[in-house]
Amino acid sequence: MPRGARPGRLRIHLTGSAMHARLRLLPALLVFPLSLFAQDSTTRIAATPFRGGQWAAQFQAGSSFASLGFVKFRSPTRALVLDVRVSGSHSESQATDTAGTRFVGFNSNAFTQLRFGWRRYGAGEAKVVSHYTLGVLAGFDHRASGSTVGAFEDNSWTAGVFGDVGGTYLLTPRFGLGALAAVSLTYSTSVRTQKPLNVKGRDWQIGGSAVSAALIATLFF
Repeated sequence: MPRGARPGRLRIHLTGSAMHARLRLLPALLVFPLSLFAQDSTTRIAATPFRGGQWAAQFQAGSSFASLGFVKFRSPTRALVLDVRVSGSHSESQATDTAGTRFVGFNSNAFTQLRFGWRRYGAGEAKVVSHYTLGVLAGFDHRASGSTVGAFEDNSWTAGVFGDVGGTYLLTPRFGLGALAAVSLTYSTSVRTQKPLNVKGRDWQIGGSAVSAALIATLFF
């Protein structure tokens, strides 16, 4: 420092070219943290133990009927689901008296429903995966009963949409147990035939089901 000069602050002046270079680096500095976040988010989404092309079989038990479903994974987090629901019963009654055994009546019913949907999986806690599904459904319902004085037959067709949400705990990499809650909105039309007069009637209705819970077991291949 020259003799007699006053101590002062050190100042740095940027030239126009240096300032321009720093401004060019600013977008890169802003994008870098976003790219790290995107990579981390992708890692979390793909953290499920599944893979694209994988298959699974899903067995469901509810309060009224059971179902068998097939899952086709398109990626570690997305899959197509086809669910088949079937139930039915048939019973007959007879009476025996001095004249012998005679027919009294019968009751019969059968229910079939197909559900097809798009499912999204997400990784949760260790060995736990969550999932939700949106899709369409179609079904057929047959009911009949009769006695010695007459009989009736009722056939109905159903179409609609559904949604479900649930979670699965992976006991092993190939087997899991979980729970599922579902809702649906449907339109149905039916034809009722009264015998022996063969009187036919038609009706339709729009309805839905509230949240119904079920237990599911899944085998992964």
